[in-house]
Amino acid sequence: MKLYLLLILSVFTAKFFNLYLLPFFILLIPLTFLEKDRLGLNSIWNLSAVSVLILIPFFDINYISSIFLTAFAEELFFRGYLMKFYSNLVVSILFVIPHLILYTDLHSFLTFFPSLLFGHLYLKTGSLVFSSVIHGFSNIIYDKLLPVLIPEEIIYLLNFPVG
Repeated sequence: MKLYLLLILSVFTAKFFNLYLLPFFILLIPLTFLEKDRLGLNSIWNLSAVSVLILIPFFDINYISSIFLTAFAEELFFRGYLMKFYSNLVVSILFVIPHLILYTDLHSFLTFFPSLLFGHLYLKTGSLVFSSVIHGFSNIIYDKLLPVLIPEEIIYLLNFPVG
C-alpha cells in the first residue's frame, strides 16, 4: 500500500507541477522486484503483442508507443503488483482514484469497468502482456473512436467536473 500511496502522491505532483513522467516511473517500480511468474512471460497470450503492428499504418508511431507503454506500466502496477495483495474489485477501485485526481470528471469513474475486464483477463491468461495489449486498444478506442460515434451532448456530460 506504501507504493500505491507513492503513486497517488506522484499523480498530485504531476497534476500541479506538470511532472507527468513521475507517475509513469512509479508505475514501473514493481518491474524491479516482481517474480517472473507474475509477468506471465511464458504465456501463449503474449503473442497478442504482434496485433499492435496493425495500427502502424493508421497512427503515428509515437502515439502508439505512448499508449501501449502507458497501458503496460498501469497493468504492471495494478494487475502484476496490486493484484498480488488485493482482489480484482479492490484493485479496480484503486485504479479509478489516480484517474479521478488527474482528470476530475465523470468519465474517470468509468475506468472502473475496463479495469475489471483487464483484471479478469490477467487472472484468466496469466499474461501481463495480453492485458496490456487489450488495455492499449481500449485506450485507442476511447481516444479515437468514441468521440466520432458518441453524440457531443453525451461527451459533454462525461466531461462534467466532479471535483
